[in-house]
Amino acid sequence: MLLNSIRNGKIGILLLLGIVALSLTFPRTGSSHEPITTKVMFNKEVIRILQTNCLGCHSEGHVKADIPLTTYEEARPWAKAIKEEVLEKRMMPYQAVKGYGEFEHDYGVPQRDVELLVSWVDGGAPKGDEKDYPKESIQKLIKGDTWQQGQPDLVIQPQKEFRISPEGKNGENEVRCVSIATGLKEDKVAAAIDFKPGNGAIVQSASLYLERPSVRKAVKAAANKCEMAQGAELLSTWIPGSRTGKLPEGYGFMLPAGSKVLMKISYRKSDEEATDLSSIGLYFSKGGQTGRVVQDVAVKSNETVIPANADRHKVKASYLINENTEAIAIRPVLFPFAKSVEAAAFRPDGTVEVLIWARNYKYNWQPQYFFKKPVNLPKGTRIEVSAYLDNSDKNPNNPNDSSKSHRFADTVCELTLATAAQPLRQAKR
Repeated sequence: MLLNSIRNGKIGILLLLGIVALSLTFPRTGSSHEPITTKVMFNKEVIRILQTNCLGCHSEGHVKADIPLTTYEEARPWAKAIKEEVLEKRMMPYQAVKGYGEFEHDYGVPQRDVELLVSWVDGGAPKGDEKDYPKESIQKLIKGDTWQQGQPDLVIQPQKEFRISPEGKNGENEVRCVSIATGLKEDKVAAAIDFKPGNGAIVQSASLYLERPSVRKAVKAAANKCEMAQGAELLSTWIPGSRTGKLPEGYGFMLPAGSKVLMKISYRKSDEEATDLSSIGLYFSKGGQTGRVVQDVAVKSNETVIPANADRHKVKASYLINENTEAIAIRPVLFPFAKSVEAAAFRPDGTVEVLIWARNYKYNWQPQYFFKKPVNLPKGTRIEVSAYLDNSDKNPNNPNDSSKSHRFADTVCELTLATAAQPLRQAKR
């Protein structure tokens, strides 16, 4: 594997994956007569940890509303299960190996917060004083009517809401795509892009793509099948509880006049018909058209055949950087039967830097991961990506008939790059 070629002391950059729901089945209740031996209180410390890390899913109107954790009465029966989840690092499902790089948002629960949660549980899980409970901020989170980065400069949404069929009619998830006009009369630079679900109980994830006027027809044709045509550029992704990625200062996406945003949403199945009208928020650069243009690049594998019953079939892909660039963000994009993905940058000077190693890849959680500092990729750098696919009957996520072979030729990774030679003011096209 690629990581074996990295000697001790080399700097690596890894993927941090997802905020997702507790993998709980039944609450492990504690005795109401347990002695209180801790100063950590639910209403003061614990609720704020849950608010930061868990309530984006585990609250009313969100995808894991069946296991709400917004009040002491809701969370107390799950106390021991919460302890187990954070100690086993299943909550949140940190899929990358730590220590190989730094990202803008670390989706793992900080060690100090883990220690506080464990102390609370082991110390009898006390409630604390009612006046310490952050009622107002919890109510705002539940309503989901706030933007993470404040009010956008421009809000766009579909002309009509989506109607999502009941459970059983369209499988585990239902995916919808829609192309939305920005209404821009002149070129604009977007420093950040946000997504706000209309119905948080069913919106499982979203991906936003730039549709330039020059590629609109090709993208429209593919959108009917929710597939991205060549030329559609990734702008942003969203999952429940995620922290919106904002580009570094001086970097931006060039949004041409007349451009559109293609919104691809994965909906969680429901027992009843549901509706959704989600929104996109655009934040324009305050410095005008200065700085460096950011653009998405897809790393695609050659066509290969995955043998029947193969539980660890390796698929490789590569991409050659043809001008001096910087990597701003990265996202692995694989099929449900993927087990892991890894990538590295092989520079012309012989140095090698790990970009991604998602050891336990989860198809339902595909956010972008923004590096704390842009990663230098000189001209001639080769990006190598290896994915391991499980086409066996032991893989519960395998949608295929494992007794048959399957062809594979698709994007395995997306890189958000800033080209050193192309400042924003020259990026018009």
